[in-house]
Amino acid sequence: MSTKSPRWARYTRAAVEAPTPHPTPPTPVIGRLHRWLKYHAHSIRTRLAAVEQLDEVVRHRPDIRLLPAVVATWSAAAIAITQPERRVVAAAAGLSAIMAAAGLWWRFRRRRKAATASGSTLILAAACVLALLVAVALQLHVAAASPIAAAAAQGEDLALTLEVTSMPRSMDSGHGPPQVAFDAVVLQATAHGRLLTGRMNIMVFAKQEWGGVQPGDSAVTAGKISPASSGEKAAGVLRPSTEPMEVSAQGDSSQKVVTAIRTSWVAVVHDVWGTRSLDAAGLLPGMVMGDRSGMDTSLDDSMKTVGLTHLTAVSGANCTLVLASLMLALRTARAPRAVAVAASMLGLAGFVMVVGPDPSVLRAAVMGTIGAMAILGGRPKRIGALLSVAILVLLLNDPWLARDYAFILSVLATLGLHLVGQRCVKWLSALMPLWLAQAVAIPLAAQLFCSPVIVLLQARLTVYTIPANMVVAPVIALVTTVGTIGLVMAAIAPPLAILCAGVSGVGAWWVSAVARFMSGLPAASLPWPEGVQGMLLMALLNAAVLLALVAVVERQRASAAAGRVLAYLPARWRRGCGFGAIVVVAGTASMWWTAALVKL
Repeated sequence: MSTKSPRWARYTRAAVEAPTPHPTPPTPVIGRLHRWLKYHAHSIRTRLAAVEQLDEVVRHRPDIRLLPAVVATWSAAAIAITQPERRVVAAAAGLSAIMAAAGLWWRFRRRRKAATASGSTLILAAACVLALLVAVALQLHVAAASPIAAAAAQGEDLALTLEVTSMPRSMDSGHGPPQVAFDAVVLQATAHGRLLTGRMNIMVFAKQEWGGVQPGDSAVTAGKISPASSGEKAAGVLRPSTEPMEVSAQGDSSQKVVTAIRTSWVAVVHDVWGTRSLDAAGLLPGMVMGDRSGMDTSLDDSMKTVGLTHLTAVSGANCTLVLASLMLALRTARAPRAVAVAASMLGLAGFVMVVGPDPSVLRAAVMGTIGAMAILGGRPKRIGALLSVAILVLLLNDPWLARDYAFILSVLATLGLHLVGQRCVKWLSALMPLWLAQAVAIPLAAQLFCSPVIVLLQARLTVYTIPANMVVAPVIALVTTVGTIGLVMAAIAPPLAILCAGVSGVGAWWVSAVARFMSGLPAASLPWPEGVQGMLLMALLNAAVLLALVAVVERQRASAAAGRVLAYLPARWRRGCGFGAIVVVAGTASMWWTAALVKL
């Protein structure tokens, strides 16, 4: 029998006991935030799955058939250019004998099919190395046989007639007035009344009065030629004791046209931007034709701090944009493919002549042609073979490129874009919009491959290099294409050149603004260990970045690869290969970095 509780008891229980919880509807703000997080989490998961499926379907293996020849030729060049002529000749003779013996053995060998591929690769590599040794030996012999080189080796005072072969570039001496440096060839010299003929490559470090000479100019001066360092292409170093005298431009009319085009473009740029932005006025000629003579020193330092100095040199990217723009314009006008290719190559040759056919520009043209062929051809598997052929041709033409940092960085940047450029786009597109992934992937891929070598030149960690390159990337094509049109029109259609300078100058102003802003941010440039240990630490850091991207985006493949690696370890070690192992590796790298900095 149940009895009703008194009314006062029900009131007491209601006051003391906790009420029964009821689901309360979320506020509008919390609801929207919940839906946003749920949607983007699902979007990221969907993108990750799509990236893994796409990478399984579209996978291009790099063409490495010419890799042994490239490695052998590059290694032989790096060693041969530091050796005397007799050793290089002896090495060439020995390799010739070995190749002859191997050829006889190959001819009488009956079981050819099993070794055809590897044998052809070895023969090609040996032939490239032999050709390189012959080229080095010939150049060393010509340099040693010059009467001018013999007089310079004796330390005699010489009256010299020089031919300038590269644009003078400003250099901060650090303990005196600024100087300029350029390459030149000694055409003739006079010592104690004796006329000496021949050719001798030299490097010239001179006062600012020499900054006005142009490639192809000849000038008369005097001084002593000191020996150059081992491995340098220049046979000597000259510090002129006089100003340039009897300067005469090259008699070729094409060079006069080129000089007129360059000076007209610089004048137009300064007329348009000289009173509006000195940074844009000084930077635009550098971004279009590599002329950095008008750049402010502080702007140059800011661009070094954030890793944008490559924009002021004619690089493969400039040549790629020029060639691709011409090709696309001609194909849009329904020109036949053969005509479009021929006209585009002629246009690129004209661009190279205008900006100055320096060795660095010629290398950039070769690399840019490879990039344009990769973009327009739609056959990424051929990029590896094209890059290998380009490296072999350039090394055989100039073996001293093997120790040239500009060439090494150009090759590494192209290699990075070829190997991980598209993969970085796929990985990053799972975490951000496609347009942003493409903007980040290009500088990221190039920086990951180039930064270990960059720290050998500048032992600093430039934290904002990738963000700075990403922010300025949208205007680079504008500055290059429109600026090149203005460069061509400066001497024949000044009004059109003024318009082009105004449009492309906006992009140059943006680059300078980004450089100055980001160089002033905290920790823009951090100390980094010098030498080989700095290079190894940077390589480890870059490898960690790539592995992190793979682990986040391609989780299944990363897990499978980790499982295959752990399978080779003893069972008791596998249990420790988790978060603790990552902490140990990171701690070891941090202590290595700290110890290296303490030594500095």
